[in-house]
Amino acid sequence: MKFLFKPKSIAVIGASAKPGKIGYEIMDNILSYGFKGELYPINLKEIEILGKKCYKSVADVPGEIDLAVISIPAKYVPAVFEGCGKKGVKSAAIVTSGFGEVGDHETENRLVEIAEKYNMPFIGPNIFGIVYAPNNINASFGPADVKPGKLAFITQSGALGIALMGWTITNKIGLSSIVSIGNKAQIGESELLENFLKDDPNTKAILLYVEGLIDGRQSMKTFKEVGLKKPIIALKSGRSKRGAAAAASHTGSLAGADNIYSAAFKQSGVLRAIDASEAFDWARCITNNPRPKGKNAVIITNGGGVGVMATDACEDNDLDLYNDQEKLKELFFKPEIMPPFGSTKNPVDITGGGGELAYKKAIEAAYNAKEIHSIVVLYCQTATTNPDLLADYIIEVVKKNGGKKPFVIANIGGEAVETMIDKLNENDISAYDLPEKAISSLSALYRWSEFIDRNEKQGKTKPLKLPIPQIKAIIDNIRKEGRIQMLEHESKQIFKLIGLNVPPFALAQTVDEAQKFAQEVGYPVVMKIVSEDIIHKSDAGGVVVGPKNAREVDEAFNKILTNAKNYKADANIRGVFISHMVPKATEVIVGVTRDPTFGPVVMFGLGGIFVEIMKDVVFRVAPFPKEEARHMINEIKSKPMLYGARGTKPADIDALVDTIYIISQLVSQVDDIKELDINPLFALEKGASAVDARITLTEKSYPSN
Repeated sequence: MKFLFKPKSIAVIGASAKPGKIGYEIMDNILSYGFKGELYPINLKEIEILGKKCYKSVADVPGEIDLAVISIPAKYVPAVFEGCGKKGVKSAAIVTSGFGEVGDHETENRLVEIAEKYNMPFIGPNIFGIVYAPNNINASFGPADVKPGKLAFITQSGALGIALMGWTITNKIGLSSIVSIGNKAQIGESELLENFLKDDPNTKAILLYVEGLIDGRQSMKTFKEVGLKKPIIALKSGRSKRGAAAAASHTGSLAGADNIYSAAFKQSGVLRAIDASEAFDWARCITNNPRPKGKNAVIITNGGGVGVMATDACEDNDLDLYNDQEKLKELFFKPEIMPPFGSTKNPVDITGGGGELAYKKAIEAAYNAKEIHSIVVLYCQTATTNPDLLADYIIEVVKKNGGKKPFVIANIGGEAVETMIDKLNENDISAYDLPEKAISSLSALYRWSEFIDRNEKQGKTKPLKLPIPQIKAIIDNIRKEGRIQMLEHESKQIFKLIGLNVPPFALAQTVDEAQKFAQEVGYPVVMKIVSEDIIHKSDAGGVVVGPKNAREVDEAFNKILTNAKNYKADANIRGVFISHMVPKATEVIVGVTRDPTFGPVVMFGLGGIFVEIMKDVVFRVAPFPKEEARHMINEIKSKPMLYGARGTKPADIDALVDTIYIISQLVSQVDDIKELDINPLFALEKGASAVDARITLTEKSYPSN
């Protein structure tokens, strides 16, 4: 793929002599950006374009061609692309639109066949081009004056990509490369990351604009592999839920595509930004700073109010402020840093009278203190300071010490402060106009670092040995009946096989059996109608809770059958489910849905009847290590309920972790499971009990693993 980024010769097929035409703008950008290699415009009619001799086809070009940029009408592209292959062109960027994005997948597939036939990788079609600043390549029809830097930008959208190129120029954000991938016919995000950007010494971080992924699981693997070396920031469009109306389970109805993308990004170390501004804010911090070596941050400010704003932002972003008051006083309570009425509490307030030199001394002290791991500077414009001189001092100190620890600064003021921000950013110092932006960006750097630490701790996920043949036998029997909806006793048979804690249960067809089984499972009991035709048992009056003797079981059995027949006269009633009644406990839910992009996805959250109202749930793509299951538990807002809030006894967190982990293994190894709910799962003081269960199979049967 190196010829896409480091070509020594470029042919522009469809080059134009008319300003405003795409073929002209690509030629002009290549020349104005300082490309040092050979440039061959291809045009049937022109003799010369922008001082370069024209050729009627690539076959007429006397030398080798490393990169062909194709911008001609779609109907001519396959034949011209074939000509490139015959010429021995080493790579291509197909700018032309009018292929898969308008429904012409056949022609697009033909381009892939040609590329594979001639071993000629290409990006596109339907792109605006490619930029690689270290080699002075701007083979695009976007802005010409891209600022060189350490951030690679991959975009699926052409128009947005061009707009953001201009935005980076205005905001002094440097880029190592910009790649428009369009329809991703052959090369998408994963291929670019794995085959070039991962090992590109000129790229420190990667920003992705993603509309959708084709192979979510493979993308996750690539993201994680690359993310352990350099951070990836994602800007993902499309937040709407899909498939909720058709879902048969709580999990299916809650698992919108956006939730699953967020989970997949989090698992693979990708930092998901909410908008373009946030994404580039994070990128600025990440490309300018080293990985933090500890959690202790210090805020240095000349204003108490802005310090409070930053403190709030730190709490919102889980950033730890260093709190050793004696050490802070030793470091900062000095005449050259603050007056006697200054404050060494973190935020360190050098007061509004603190000048440029006071800032310099305070920042130097923070850099030299081994107890402090990251530095946040806040500056409010005052009459006693010169923003330009302060910028010079900060540049001097950071250039000398910048490799030691992360540094961000937020500056608030007028035109002079805006100039100061630009000056700092031009010198690769992460400067922002609001404290919240600085804190959010520093937090993103910390999250990437924590992902690396977590990955090293977790190691690889080893498959759990499960009794697959027995599980498959249960599934096969259900499929023979033409069903995809498991009955509760069938679901719980599978749960017992994989080692989950299930209250003792049995299926009774007669009153005598019900009384016998109730005695065996232990009073009190729960009794439920069992019928594939009655999904919502409570609505049908098909549930009785609490019978504690044979007489009550007799009454409940007859009541359930009568209610069920009244609810649906033609229902196929298989009997009454008898289960030991577990003492009340905190109700949580563990669920599964199978996403078309990412495969099986596990959900955990607050359970019971409120799950779809509260929506306090988190997702992960299965399988995952046990530690990831623990992180899921700690991410829900209602986690204090599990850890013993308000004097209640804490739940057995290890048992919940085991349950989540085992379910992730089950659905990773059994492709027949489409959706699954354990709702509620009782979080007990000792253990966790699967009180209710629902499994829906896929329409298609899969062979045993």
